[in-house]
Amino acid sequence: MVTGGSVDGLVSGMQTSSVIASLMQVEAAPQTALKKKVSVQQQVVSSYQSINTKMGSLLTAAKALADPTAWKAATATSSSSSVLATTSATGGNQSGSVSFRVKQLAASESRVFSGGSVAETSDSITSASNISITNTATGEVKNLPITDISLKGVVDAINGSSDLGVKASAIQTAPGKYTLQVTSAQTGAASAFTIDGIDGLGTDVAATEGSDAILTVGTTNAFEISSSSNTFKGVMEGLTITAKAKTADTEPPITVDVSSDTDGIATKVQAMVDAANSALSEINTQTRNQNGSVPGGPLAGNSSMQQLASSIMQTVSGGAGSLGSLKDVGIELTRDGTLTFDKTKFTSAINADPAKTQSYFNATTTNATGGKDGLVDKMAAMADKATQVNTGTLSQLITSGNSAITDLNDRISDWDVRLQARQATLQKQFTAMETALGSLKNQSSWLAGQLSSLG
Repeated sequence: MVTGGSVDGLVSGMQTSSVIASLMQVEAAPQTALKKKVSVQQQVVSSYQSINTKMGSLLTAAKALADPTAWKAATATSSSSSVLATTSATGGNQSGSVSFRVKQLAASESRVFSGGSVAETSDSITSASNISITNTATGEVKNLPITDISLKGVVDAINGSSDLGVKASAIQTAPGKYTLQVTSAQTGAASAFTIDGIDGLGTDVAATEGSDAILTVGTTNAFEISSSSNTFKGVMEGLTITAKAKTADTEPPITVDVSSDTDGIATKVQAMVDAANSALSEINTQTRNQNGSVPGGPLAGNSSMQQLASSIMQTVSGGAGSLGSLKDVGIELTRDGTLTFDKTKFTSAINADPAKTQSYFNATTTNATGGKDGLVDKMAAMADKATQVNTGTLSQLITSGNSAITDLNDRISDWDVRLQARQATLQKQFTAMETALGSLKNQSSWLAGQLSSLG
């Protein structure tokens, strides 16, 4: 409501600004009611948004368990700090153990010209305009044009090429004696190469031969596993072993154990149960009825949200189809309407029968209505239906609420214009009254003067 401008009467003595303000409060009553509706509607939308956030977290937690790889997680432990063992959940990780010794680490082929040297790195080391690198494992030849035939020029040319697969260095073998060393960028036996085109430094020899890393597995009928790098993948399904040091003869074999990560899976189940309870608590807070001095929630008695809470609880109370109650895998619905998770019972179930336990959550068959009876299947479908952008139940309620707020604010703005006009009218009317009263007062004074002169 717009106020302002003083027209307090000098003639009438009335506090006309106060009178106009009182009249404007009456005039603005419909606008005030609209503003209260906006405040209420904003609280309603905020409540829907809070519930939507909780349901989104529930959907995220359910999807984490819907991913088949979540159930194939495993942990790997190594008996030695010289070996790093890790697992991935990209396949059906195999539980078990493997013992081995690191026979040798992978090495890069490195060749040095030991038959000659130059006094300065700026001295020429070849008369050729081209050098070539030949991979001895594949026979592939890569050529490199040389314009600066000094030691430094050749080193810079080799290091400036990303295609050769080697790096070069100028090595000082003694004061005033420099030669060329070339090293493969890769490790393993396949990194071996030869160099042609350097005719000023004699013959190149292997400073380090390219070799594969080797693990020796077992003792009685030992066998070897090789890798071009110090990382061995697939020794067991889903297992990666990275060797950091050679196993000394005096050291015992290294053992890597792989076991199902039941703790990790249980943590994900607990996260979903916690997210469901958080959503139920939020719905209860927003929809509670007034109880004595405790005010009701913005969505008090909202049947849609109460139905949403019922849907969450029914995903548990309905069990897992033909498998029966979820209590068998540690999940129950309590009398107070919250979910509980017994990790010990879950761990026991998954250790006894991993596939069956997973089926309680991710059903392998479709029911008569086209859905699946697994807890995760039902929880994810229910949460997705509520939160899906544009089409979700909560999304539509939020959109509808925001539209209502926009409409109310437009109507409030219309009232601003209307009230400004009404206030201007009242100010003109009271100003006109003061002017008329002033005129009458002047006339009265004149008549009184005339009558006085006659006496």
